[in-house]
Amino acid sequence: MIAAIQRLIQQEAKLVLPAAQLTPRANLYALGLSSFDAIRLLVALERTFKVELPRETLKRETMATIDAIATAIRAARPTPAALRRAA
Repeated sequence: MIAAIQRLIQQEAKLVLPAAQLTPRANLYALGLSSFDAIRLLVALERTFKVELPRETLKRETMATIDAIATAIRAARPTPAALRRAA
């Protein structure tokens, strides 16, 4: 998941470092992530991981690090039990 997030950051954001050099806890905003970049990245993440991030997660902290993004994506994925109930 980390490599996929890094790839999307590279495509959607203009940071001072290549995304491949980012550590999972690097502050993306400190490295140049703008609000516009964050929105573009959010849309790309939802499309790539086939999730919809809940409204309450749409805040600066969610997009601040690769770790935070991965946590939000994992939380947005349906659990196996939820998938069985929906079927």
